[in-house]
Amino acid sequence: MKRALTACVFVLTTLAWLDCCPAGNQVFDLLMSRGVAVGADEVVRLPGPTLADGLSAAGQRRAIEAVAGNGHSWDQLTRKSVVAPFVLKISKEDDQQEHRGRRLDLWFVVYGDLKTLDNQNFVRRQFRSATSESDPENGSTSKTLTAADLQHRGLMAPARPEDPEYVAAEFTLLDRVRLQATTQSTKSKTNESNLAASILDRRFTNDAQFPNQWRPITRDDAGRRGLGAPQPYFGFGGYAKATRLIDPPGAVLVEYHAAFAEPQGWFGGTNLLRSKLPILAQIIVRQLRRGLTKTN
Repeated sequence: MKRALTACVFVLTTLAWLDCCPAGNQVFDLLMSRGVAVGADEVVRLPGPTLADGLSAAGQRRAIEAVAGNGHSWDQLTRKSVVAPFVLKISKEDDQQEHRGRRLDLWFVVYGDLKTLDNQNFVRRQFRSATSESDPENGSTSKTLTAADLQHRGLMAPARPEDPEYVAAEFTLLDRVRLQATTQSTKSKTNESNLAASILDRRFTNDAQFPNQWRPITRDDAGRRGLGAPQPYFGFGGYAKATRLIDPPGAVLVEYHAAFAEPQGWFGGTNLLRSKLPILAQIIVRQLRRGLTKTN
């Protein structure tokens, strides 16, 4: 899901979700119970999944139509087309704190197999393709930290499939900010859905190799790109859930919920993300749909 995911973040209580969400997802449970810390005393909370496992076809439709409101009809949202609409909601925060919390919620329908959406290599290919299309100059990178990387930092490597992995990512936001972030990430699945959750690990704030930091992108008079001094980055968390729909056959609802800190220095207090994210989300959604079409 790309820069929309990129520019974003997360949160989550376990008992309320045990009968509707995949069990054993430590990061998801943490997001639900604590929320996403985006500053010294600011926490952004994320909603639980729109679609619980076990809903009837009518229940799934009601939940999705409630999200869409009057913006799009059921037939439009579930149309089997690369250009079918999606629903994107971005929080409106007006405070001027240095670390301002933002929330992003995205819903869209795709047609394909849950196994394909659970394939990490497939998702990464779509991400890279969408990134190069919208930002050909500044690519994105990601690395899953090895057991040696973690041991060097006094951290335990994942021993079970449900244990968190540590992922270090670097990407560019709207050609204005270069961001590095190291997260704990977990995945879980049921017969009806896949869920992946991530949260920034603050222990990496000052890490020499995988720091949580951002740098302003500068341009000289000749247009040459440069990077300003690094600044620590403190807040990101989110999750994506893909749920198989009973009707229409073959349809899957993908929902993404994230919270993140937007420092004042990123865009000088303007609403640049709010104006650009719909375009970025469109690129991501269409690229994922195209990729799934090729695998069918």
